[in-house]
Amino acid sequence: MTTDITASKLEPYDAKAPRALVVFSGQTDLSWLRVLRPGYRHCFVLIECAPLYDENVGGGWVLYNPLSNATQIAVWALRDEQTVRAWLSEQGYTVVETYVRPLTARVLPWRPFTCVEAVKRALGLHEHKVFTPYQLYKILKNDNYMKKVLDISVRLGY
Repeated sequence: MTTDITASKLEPYDAKAPRALVVFSGQTDLSWLRVLRPGYRHCFVLIECAPLYDENVGGGWVLYNPLSNATQIAVWALRDEQTVRAWLSEQGYTVVETYVRPLTARVLPWRPFTCVEAVKRALGLHEHKVFTPYQLYKILKNDNYMKKVLDISVRLGY
C-alpha cells in the first residue's frame, strides 16, 4: 500500500504563526544534484520577523539558506512581501507561502542533513516521506489549497 504525501494531514493554520516563504531553485554547482527535477534542486526559507518594540521600526525577513558547504543566515530589512516576492521571481526562483508550525514535543527521526530537512525543521514540518525539494513543494502547495465546503442550505434540501 502506498500513500501519497500530498494527502497527509498538516496542522491547521494559526493566524499568529510567523509567515514563511519557501524558495525553490534549479541552479546547482553539484553534479549529483542534477538527478533532481529541474527547477527544484535546492530550497531555502525566508521567515517573517515582527518588529520587536515599535511597529514602524524593525521587522523584515530572516533568510535561512542551508548549503552543502555552509549555512547562510541573513536579515532582509524589507517589510513589503510583494517586493521580496518580485525580486525572487526576477531571479528565477519559485516561491511558496506557508507558515511556521508551533513547536511540539515529538522527536523527529534522524535524517541526513539536506536543504529539504533543514527547511522542514525550520518550519516545524513533520513529514517523514518528504526528501526532495519537489516533494516539499507539492506538500506545501497542497497545504495552501483551501477546499470549498458547501454549507447547510435550505436550497440544497438539508
